[in-house]
Amino acid sequence: MPNPKLHRIHKAGIQVLKAISAHIRVQILNLMVEHGPMSYTEIMNALKLDATRDAGRFAYHLKSLLRADLIEPDVETKKYHLTDLGRHIIEVVDEIEDRTYRRRKMVVRTSRLSIEEFDRNKIAQSLITEADVPTDLAQKIAREAEKRLQQFKTKYLTAPLIREIVNAILLERHYEDYRHKLTRLGLPVHEVTRLIDSARPDVEAVRRAAGNSVVEEYTLLNILPRKISDAHLSGSIHLHNLNTWILKPKETTHDLQYFFHAFTPKTLDAAVNLITNVVRNTATEIAGQQNLDNFNIHLQPYAEGNPPEKIKELLTTFIDNLNQTTSTPTTISLEFSTKKNVTYPEVSHKLILLLLEAIQEKAEVYALKNPKIVIKMRREDLKDGEAEASLYEAHKLATASILVYFANLSPDTQKNATYTASGLRLADDWLQDWQLDTQRTGNLDDITINLPRISFDAKGDEDKFFELLNLRLDQANQALEIKHKTIIARVEQKLLPYLAQKTNADQYFNFNAVTRTITSVGLNEAVQALMAKEVTEDFGAASILIEKILEHLNTYAEKHSKKPHTRQTTAIIPHSIAARRLARLDVEKYGWGAVKTRGSRERPRYSDINTISFAEKRHVTLEERIHRLNQGGHLVLVNNETPHPSPEELLDKTKQILTSEIGFFIYNRHLTHCRHCKHTSHGAHLKCPHCNSTNILTANRY
Repeated sequence: MPNPKLHRIHKAGIQVLKAISAHIRVQILNLMVEHGPMSYTEIMNALKLDATRDAGRFAYHLKSLLRADLIEPDVETKKYHLTDLGRHIIEVVDEIEDRTYRRRKMVVRTSRLSIEEFDRNKIAQSLITEADVPTDLAQKIAREAEKRLQQFKTKYLTAPLIREIVNAILLERHYEDYRHKLTRLGLPVHEVTRLIDSARPDVEAVRRAAGNSVVEEYTLLNILPRKISDAHLSGSIHLHNLNTWILKPKETTHDLQYFFHAFTPKTLDAAVNLITNVVRNTATEIAGQQNLDNFNIHLQPYAEGNPPEKIKELLTTFIDNLNQTTSTPTTISLEFSTKKNVTYPEVSHKLILLLLEAIQEKAEVYALKNPKIVIKMRREDLKDGEAEASLYEAHKLATASILVYFANLSPDTQKNATYTASGLRLADDWLQDWQLDTQRTGNLDDITINLPRISFDAKGDEDKFFELLNLRLDQANQALEIKHKTIIARVEQKLLPYLAQKTNADQYFNFNAVTRTITSVGLNEAVQALMAKEVTEDFGAASILIEKILEHLNTYAEKHSKKPHTRQTTAIIPHSIAARRLARLDVEKYGWGAVKTRGSRERPRYSDINTISFAEKRHVTLEERIHRLNQGGHLVLVNNETPHPSPEELLDKTKQILTSEIGFFIYNRHLTHCRHCKHTSHGAHLKCPHCNSTNILTANRY
């Protein structure tokens, strides 16, 4: 016998389905979702029904909704409003429509620098989280925003556009307080509050983060073409220094002689103070490294006649100033040759020794960030006893610090090269004049190409790989051209006064000689994906493919360097942020089955620096070719055969490298600095080996 209760439920369900079977009745329910309670007349007007002609038909539809318990009247306000069942039914209807008709898919370029499919629930969540909007009202606003956005015929939406639409709806409905809380300040108000609550390392970081966000978003939305911005957001390329992209060049190599001629210091004290001021003033106009090239050569005339104690004291104070008063990293290049404008060769080497000693002593007290030291060497320098003594001290520092880099200037193509600690290179290969090509200029910026992404999209087809690579190269080239024009505009606006200063009509920084560098990450992973096998499985074939890719990049750069004021270069240098971001985006897009990365699953990254061991001769040979094909710079990490190598061991290895064509290298080091006892130990430790304190700072190469 039928169950009476089940029969009543079944009957009620049929009544609900009948109630929503008519389009006009679904319209009535949607109106109440969007506008809240409505009177009989308000509903008729919203449906554009005639009060005389359509009254009977409208009353029939209204009664159907009332009988199904989807709406109910309010006696006091004389308005109808949705019941809980009515709200639920509308949600079901929306889901059915989505599945049946597949509404036009909308994608959103978010403030998190990614492209995602539109989801109105995220609008509701933002209203609730950022503006304290009640849940029901947030859902109504989100639904109305989606309806309006669907009417647009744009290929994708942006987070600011969605926010503007939401704010417009809030204003129309007189929710001024909610709209005020939702106002965008580069970051949403909620995000600014979060930054303040978790300010690290200091409150100044809050101001920088907020300001950086504004400039980054402005650059992506208003300066760069949509395709380039999309390529960055989706992870095909990585644009560095977006917060200063339209404001500053990336690096500069200083010519200290320019300032010595202009300001004529008479003493070593005055000369060192002048250099400090140069670095401090330039720091506001440069996004990355400053290179004090041939530091000891420029200072040797002023150091002559001064006692070593005074020289070392001044250099120690200089190091303290670099670490305490400047925000940009500083490279000091030390020239070991006595043939380059050296009036006092003994003083030049004494300056090197005293500077290295001062850095060594300071590094034992606190973890130094500045300066990074580049040792410029040639094979013939080893015949000089004083030079070898200085080299020994440099390698002694390298065993206890991560601050020392080595430049091999033995090959003819390297004899006038200079490097910054970033790995970027300047040489006399553009105007064939070492002063014009390497001094008082620098690097405009660099853009990183995601090589593994190209391999995944090429699906093993080499021709397709190079076709897609050309597309990314064109985008990078166009973006760098745009940056060059904007930086020149900043100069014309007198917004870079220190770099653009003139002495006797001679402008200090040559903006038209800056390198525009295209870098890449994941070369090894890209080759592995193209070959569908590990590089080590067929090293010969992998080496050929690596060279083919690098030759393609180099040929592209040489071709575009023929244009006026366009000094295009390619480089492979460490870019940890890009290596991690691009790997993470590829894992999200292609999955772990396709993407092979370094690092952990929690922190995947692509290879951005090559590591070699002299036990593997074939790796050394390949590295030499890679250096030749990257005129914009290449930094290689040299592995140590022993955990704690001696200065003698490192120096012997350096002598080997000086017979090769490897141009720029560092030694792999892992260090632990104790904030409690101030002792620096070899290796990565969880606590200090000397005092067992856990108040430690670990430092390592890339």
